[in-house]
Amino acid sequence: MDFEFTQEEKMFRESLRDLLEREFAPIVDEMDRKGPLTREEAIEVMQKFKKIGIGIDPEGSRELIGNPVIFAIFAEEVGGVWPSILPLFGMGAIPAMFIPLASDDVKSRLIPRLESGEFIGCFAETEPEAGCDTSNLKTTAVLEGDYYVINGSKTWISNATIADTAFVAAINATTGAETFFIVEKEISPWESNELHHIGWRASATGEMFFEDCKVPKENEMGALMGEALKLGPKMKEVLPVSDGFIKLLNTMSPITALLTTPRAGMGLVAVGIAQAALNASINYAKERKQFGKPIGKFQLIQEMLYEMSVLTETARLLGYKAIDAIVKGDPDARRLSSMAKVYGAEAAVKATYNAIQIHGGMGLSDEMPLERYFRDARMMTIPDGTSEIMKLVTGYTLLGKGFSAYA
Repeated sequence: MDFEFTQEEKMFRESLRDLLEREFAPIVDEMDRKGPLTREEAIEVMQKFKKIGIGIDPEGSRELIGNPVIFAIFAEEVGGVWPSILPLFGMGAIPAMFIPLASDDVKSRLIPRLESGEFIGCFAETEPEAGCDTSNLKTTAVLEGDYYVINGSKTWISNATIADTAFVAAINATTGAETFFIVEKEISPWESNELHHIGWRASATGEMFFEDCKVPKENEMGALMGEALKLGPKMKEVLPVSDGFIKLLNTMSPITALLTTPRAGMGLVAVGIAQAALNASINYAKERKQFGKPIGKFQLIQEMLYEMSVLTETARLLGYKAIDAIVKGDPDARRLSSMAKVYGAEAAVKATYNAIQIHGGMGLSDEMPLERYFRDARMMTIPDGTSEIMKLVTGYTLLGKGFSAYA
C-alpha cells in the first residue's frame, strides 16, 4: 500500500501550513475567546484562503471539494490550528456545489458572490425534534404554482447567523419524501438566533426559522439533480465532484453519497486536533522538570504519549482509508467514513485529556491552548452525526437490508 502523497499534494500541504502558521496561529486563541465570527470576519478568513487557491467558488471547489484527498489534507491541517473555521468551507460547499445547476436567475446572483469570496452557505437539516432522526422532519414544503412554500425551524446549524444561502431540508407535502432546497436569504428571507457551545467557539452556529418562505420550484433538489443527469458525462465539467462520487450515486442516494466526504473529513479534523495536542505534550515533557529531571523521563508520561500517538496514527489511517474508498467510488465509503468520524472524534477526546494531564495545572489555564484542544475535540463527537448514530450506520452497512436499528 502506498501511504505517500503525490508531489502536488505535498506542495498543497506546505502552502496550507504556511498560511495557517502565518495568518491564523497567532490569532486563534484571542479570536476563540471573542466568540462567533461576524459575517465580515468570516469573509476575510475565506478570502485569505482564496489567495492560495482554496475556496468554494467554481474554480477553487473543483480542487478542494472535487478532490477528496486535497479535502482530507485541508481538514487535518486546519483542524490542528483552528477547527472553528472549517464549517465556512465544509458546510458552505454543500449549497455552493448545486448552484451551477440552478436557474440563470439564481446563478446571476450567486456565482459572482462565490467568485469574489463573499458567499457563506449552510446545510440546514437538524431540527429541534429531529436531530439524527431525519425521517421525522417537521419542516414542510408545499408546492403553490411556481414556488414551494417552506414552514419550519432548524437548530444547531453551522453558519446559520451569517449565511446568505442555505441548503434546507423539508418534507415535500405532496410526496411525503425528504428533499432539499437552495434558499437565498435576500430572496426568501429567514430569521436566525445564535447558539453558544463549548468548543469551535468562533463558528457561528444558530437556529433558523422559516415562515411562509417562498422558494422557486427550480431550486428543489429533484429539479437540480434532473439538470445534473441531463449533463451525462459532462457532469464533472459543471459540478465539483470526483469520479468516485459519481460512482457512489449508483449505490446510494445523493445526500448519503455527499455526506461520506464530510464525515471522513470530520475524522481527520479530529486527527489534526489530536496531533496538535500530542506535539504540545512532547515539547512540554522535554522542557518541564519535576523531582530534578524532565517529566518525559517518567514512565507514566511516556505511557500517555504512547497512547496519544497510537490513537492519532490509527485515526489518521482510518480517515485516509475512508477517503481512498470515496476516491474509488467504493460503496464501503459509507461504513468507513462513519467509522472514521467515530474513532477520530473519540481518539481526539482521549488524546486531549492526556495532554491536559501531562501539562498539569498549566493544562487547565486558558493561557495555553490545551483547554481549547479539549473543548474542540469534545465537539467532534456530535455534529454531522453523533458517535452513536454513526455506529448504527456502521452496523446497518455490515448486516444489510432489514437490520436498520432505527427503522
